[in-house]
Amino acid sequence: MRIVLMLLSVFLIAGCASTVKETRQLNIVVDDYFNTYDRRIDVDHLISFYDEQAILQDIIYGNDIKGRKQIKNFLAWDQGEFSTFSKDGVLTITNQVIENNTVITQGYFHAFTFNKQNLGPWLFIMVHEFNNEQKIVKQIDWINYTPRANFLGGKDMNLLIKKKDFK
Repeated sequence: MRIVLMLLSVFLIAGCASTVKETRQLNIVVDDYFNTYDRRIDVDHLISFYDEQAILQDIIYGNDIKGRKQIKNFLAWDQGEFSTFSKDGVLTITNQVIENNTVITQGYFHAFTFNKQNLGPWLFIMVHEFNNEQKIVKQIDWINYTPRANFLGGKDMNLLIKKKDFK
């Protein structure tokens, strides 16, 4: 009986150590992903984080994009004229939770221009699901696009950023 308990303890401790190691590795991958996204320079590096069969769902627009190539086309970093007003990058993360293979990130995109049109700032929540190879297999975007008149209508929750009430 003692041997069984000792073996169970060893397996339990090994399992916990493995989970901690995987979480640390996922933290590194997620940090690299968002740093790449924030710099908005190397779309190929950003796309390398995705599994070949990844799915990206843009809930607000109702887009359901499948596969790396389509995700790259959807993001369209190489199309149009893009610039930010801030030297702080494209986005700010205000909260992030990593549990198992799921990462939930909350924050906002800084104001920017695209094809000479002023856009943002935009609140966002992104949910990423990762596989065992730590590649994104599913991404769900909730982005509060503004100016609302150009997109959907409704109340502009992004005003909270301008009022500094966003936490």
